[in-house]
Amino acid sequence: MVIVIVYLNSKLLNSRIGKAWYSIRENEIAAEACGVDTTRLKVMAFTVGSFLGGLGGGLYAHYMFFIRPQDFAFMKSIELLNMVVLGGMGSIPGTIIGATILTLAPELLRVVAEYRMLFYGALLVILMIFRPNGLLGDVRVYDIRKRWGRKEVQANADTNP
Repeated sequence: MVIVIVYLNSKLLNSRIGKAWYSIRENEIAAEACGVDTTRLKVMAFTVGSFLGGLGGGLYAHYMFFIRPQDFAFMKSIELLNMVVLGGMGSIPGTIIGATILTLAPELLRVVAEYRMLFYGALLVILMIFRPNGLLGDVRVYDIRKRWGRKEVQANADTNP
């Protein structure tokens, strides 16, 4: 499901709607002046985000068989936010890497479990000093695909005179 959602999300962000979302994010007034219906697109972005959140929650509930409100306390919210910030806000590959690191970290730090939150805090402070945008904060899925495509084109141009 993650691969399908990431693929569909990258397609959506490369579409006309995705470009309009980027323009709204960068400068809403300029986007409105260029004829972008910002209200409709903001509601659409909220709807898509809500759908993906609901899908994730449904899959989580299916995996856990039983959920309760206490499972989503404040510390769980901080943990999920740390995953996004560590990988890079706005970067799908960065978020995947951040989630992977912070999912494996408790298992690797099991011997010092009481210092896990200290590790999270120190990691975020170091990250904010050296990489304020996150590990892959400036890398987007479609950028990776474009670079890969350019390398293939360049390789084909080098081999075919």
